Amino acid sequence: MTTMVVVASKHGSTAEIGERIASILSARGVKAHVKDVSEADKWLYETDNVVVGIPVYRQKLMSEGSLFLEANRTELAGKPLFLFAVGGGPVLDPKLVDQLKKYPHREVTYFQGAMDEAKMSFFEKLQLRVVKAPSDADFRDWPAIEDWANGLLAYGVN
Repeated sequence: MTTMVVVASKHGSTAEIGERIASILSARGVKAHVKDVSEADKWLYETDNVVVGIPVYRQKLMSEGSLFLEANRTELAGKPLFLFAVGGGPVLDPKLVDQLKKYPHREVTYFQGAMDEAKMSFFEKLQLRVVKAPSDADFRDWPAIEDWANGLLAYGVN
């Protein structure tokens, strides 16, 4: 069986989390690979399980991730689907949780991400300064991410 980890990622934090999830699954004997959301639909027919990671920007899910889920709703309904969102806040807004839960999923989770000032636009840096948030920080909890990836095996991801 094959597991595809699909990621939408603007600055790379969500993609790095997706890579870690795939590497954890691979280390446990799962044939897992990562695909960018822009090309993942071409590979859906070859995969048995799908993990989708979508970043949160300004309290909205990145549109490319939501569009992937919507455009492939029928194909995804026939496969075990696991969703994770990545953002800067301590928890995921309940409205976004509800938005993700409208897809036929087995599990939805949230991880804090990383912010790399070198990868941000002027506007993004300005927004962070206005709300007095750090513009260069890594809040990713790698042990929690690894635990979640290992937990997917309990669902029969193999």
